[in-house]
Amino acid sequence: MDERVIPALVVLAMVLIAFAFMALGWRNRRRRQSALDVVPVPPAEVGEELARERVLYVATTLAEQPLERVVVQGLAFRAQGEVRIARGGIVLDLAGARPAFIPVADIRGVGLATWAIDRGVEEGGLVFVRWELGGTAVDTYLRSGQSEALLDALTELSPSAAAAARTGDTPSTPDGEVSA
Repeated sequence: MDERVIPALVVLAMVLIAFAFMALGWRNRRRRQSALDVVPVPPAEVGEELARERVLYVATTLAEQPLERVVVQGLAFRAQGEVRIARGGIVLDLAGARPAFIPVADIRGVGLATWAIDRGVEEGGLVFVRWELGGTAVDTYLRSGQSEALLDALTELSPSAAAAARTGDTPSTPDGEVSA
């Protein structure tokens, strides 16, 4: 037998074991988050459109836990997409997933952040929306070329969420500051 076969088999076995542990970790995360509802789909009519922008959807995490990714269908993976802000709520149309809807009544805060999970950007480079998913507060992070304009549209949609962020009623973002 060639002397390179055994080390190659050992490396292959280690890679397979690593993938097995990753799959188990993902499954366990899903099980821990089983109380979260399925993300709502947009209704036929969401109201007057306030803004539309191409974004990088970074992640949705448990509120105040920017390293705890939410793995419900449609929000589990980073994706390019489009965000539409309408009077009825926020529509996330992400590549490879069905559209997700955040009703305006579920929005608890909006602001700017600097990092989430494995994405670190310049000061205020991420826009976050804190909202209720199945009774659990979550933060959705979006990367936009025009973060301030996107934040302004979100503030227009939900002035009370922006006011909560300014007064400190909404817990801080990963960079330690809440702004709106």
